[in-house]
Amino acid sequence: MNPIIGLVSLAGQYEAGFDKTSALLNSAGESLEWSGLEIIKSDTVMYDGGTTKTVANYLKHKDFDVLCVCVGTWSEDHHLLDLLEYINKPVILWAFPAVDTGSLCGVQQICCVLKELNRDYFYVYGEPDDVKVLEEIGQIARAAALKDRLKYVKIGSIGGRVKGMTEIAFDELEIKDRTGVRIVNLDEDELVEAFKVTDEEEAKEYWGNLKKRVGKVTSSDEHGIESIRYYFAMKKLTEKYELEGIAVKCYPKWMGKICLGYSILSEEGIVCGCEGDVNNTVSMKILYELSNIPTHNTDLLYPDMKLNTILFSHCGSGAFSIAGNIKDIHLGAVRLADTGVCSMFPAKPGKVTLINMVGRKSTFKMAVTVGEAVKCGMEFPGNPLKVKFKRNVDEINRLIATEGVGHHWIGGYGDMSKELEFFCKLNEIRLINF
Repeated sequence: MNPIIGLVSLAGQYEAGFDKTSALLNSAGESLEWSGLEIIKSDTVMYDGGTTKTVANYLKHKDFDVLCVCVGTWSEDHHLLDLLEYINKPVILWAFPAVDTGSLCGVQQICCVLKELNRDYFYVYGEPDDVKVLEEIGQIARAAALKDRLKYVKIGSIGGRVKGMTEIAFDELEIKDRTGVRIVNLDEDELVEAFKVTDEEEAKEYWGNLKKRVGKVTSSDEHGIESIRYYFAMKKLTEKYELEGIAVKCYPKWMGKICLGYSILSEEGIVCGCEGDVNNTVSMKILYELSNIPTHNTDLLYPDMKLNTILFSHCGSGAFSIAGNIKDIHLGAVRLADTGVCSMFPAKPGKVTLINMVGRKSTFKMAVTVGEAVKCGMEFPGNPLKVKFKRNVDEINRLIATEGVGHHWIGGYGDMSKELEFFCKLNEIRLINF
């Protein structure tokens, strides 16, 4: 995700440092670009009604995700309020260290006003080349871009949720309100009909080529061809309804039938949630957008108190690229049902962010934890992901129980905790950090 930052400056014409504000703005812009962020910069310093209108006219038709305001000195706060009537974006208020300019004082004043008006804003403090400030601005900008991006996302729910998993019940109006994602409800019959018209010969050829790429295959050709036909069917539905994700009520009817299709679709950028869990299919989309890497769909299985690790896994529908090596992948029957095709492999090591989203109007929340995925074997017949934590894993599990967090955990590579914190703030989602 490549966010775009609208960059402006604000100062008081009678204040010390006013004449240096333009240089401060340019220096901030250069630093942001150096850090890899794209900016749209207005060179006009806002200090009265006329300059504010100039900035507004320049920016109001530009496409960006967040407005960053370089506050060079103390300034009358209403100039920014006037700009925000034209620019309805979250605001980053950047205060700069100085004794005599009143930059920090001015930012604190504006924070008070924006808080009273219930506007989305963030505060940063530091020199234009302060690496920590630049990193934080990037995290805020990515969260704002994520909020904008999700407004256009549609995720399909095929067949509803699994019977007996009341905890994954979802409120599609709440999901739309809090995340922007729209849920498209589809009948199981649509998947069945899409499957019937798939080309069996094409599926046979695809399956034959796929078998040559992976390390081990124990599923029968009959099940392999069937699984590829379900991949074709699901892909057809995603194209028909312009979906960027799907959640199929797979257990128990579709066990092993759609798992391989999930693996392939995930590589194509379509997030795929197990057991009809729509909330956490949205979680998958959130982590995918932030990392641009396919995610793990898991259950929390086993905490090792001695090693301070937790083993996560599910049946085996992970994207091939999150395996350590494609030759580690075993295409075999799903556990319990002993049928179909799952993509089974141990997860590759690296920093991971795990999230769970659950709840409804008064309880909607996101739980977030970050750890280090460590090398593991096939400790569960699926996609075992073993994560080592700094926090005591017994404490983590007690908090999960106390807070009533769900059982599906979505794992994405990289530390995205700050972006998620800012995203939750922008969307008024209760955040639980473990």
